[in-house]
Amino acid sequence: MVKTPDVAILLATYNGEKYLEQQLESIFAQTYESFKVYVSDDNSTDATLNILKKFQRQYPDNFFFSVNQKNIGFVKNFEQLLQGCQSTYIVFSDQDDFWEKDKLRIEVDMIQKLEAANKNKPCLVHSDLSMIDANGKILSTSYFDYRNYHIKEKKDLGHILGPSGIMGNTLLINRALRALVLPFPKELDVHDYWIGVNCELFGHRKTVFQPLVQYRIHSTNSSNSQQKLTSKKISFRRDIKLPNLETNRKYFLPQLKNKLDNQNDIQILNAYLDYLLFKKNRLIIYFNLLRYSLVKRDILFRVKLFLKIVMTNRY
Repeated sequence: MVKTPDVAILLATYNGEKYLEQQLESIFAQTYESFKVYVSDDNSTDATLNILKKFQRQYPDNFFFSVNQKNIGFVKNFEQLLQGCQSTYIVFSDQDDFWEKDKLRIEVDMIQKLEAANKNKPCLVHSDLSMIDANGKILSTSYFDYRNYHIKEKKDLGHILGPSGIMGNTLLINRALRALVLPFPKELDVHDYWIGVNCELFGHRKTVFQPLVQYRIHSTNSSNSQQKLTSKKISFRRDIKLPNLETNRKYFLPQLKNKLDNQNDIQILNAYLDYLLFKKNRLIIYFNLLRYSLVKRDILFRVKLFLKIVMTNRY
């Protein structure tokens, strides 16, 4: 009998009492059963710990949690969980979503096939999501469609560097990718972006276009709040910001350059850094964004992006 691979589900919590129990119930309702849940709580002040204690009593062999002495933030919290993990496969979970019951089974099956074709290589599987509001009402049946993400099945470095679309709350990775991404850069502001870019450069990705997670959009999301995602207004004021310039990408992406030997990858990464730092002529920057698919594959968005670039002082 073939042994079922063990999966570690890493969950970073902080003041998550409102939705945490629903998320944990969806995890323990999975059709794939060979998993353990590891929670690191970031010094919550609400009823989160009571919920964690309840699940520890209910699932003593499959549920473990610890509490940080002080708040370290969700990126460091996930890094801490990842550093202590030795399982065959690793999954990341947010505290406020809801998993479809076949999520783990589908992702484990996909990554095993991916590894079979790419022995000993870093691998990840991620999926589309549906979007729900604070009350569980469906906002969109496809996060990819909503954000105009059109990720290719094969290597798509430009898209992963720019728009990305690899969401941490859908990720399943193998041990080889875990070893590659640790430790996180000190400037890192979003862990899933770092994991996705590293895998696209040095490993292999499988995108599942079926929504496997109900992504809850509400006012206190760590990354995408309801206000951010539902705002459709476009401003052409001179002080507007361009996509991702407010992130720390410009600080940690250069660390990857010395590891590269593929000239095409180097060109794409350099083109994106030129954009983030605005080192070249605006028209050259814009041309390279399109040439390497570093922006969304959406004509209207690209027109608006061009206008933003030419109508701002610095950018």
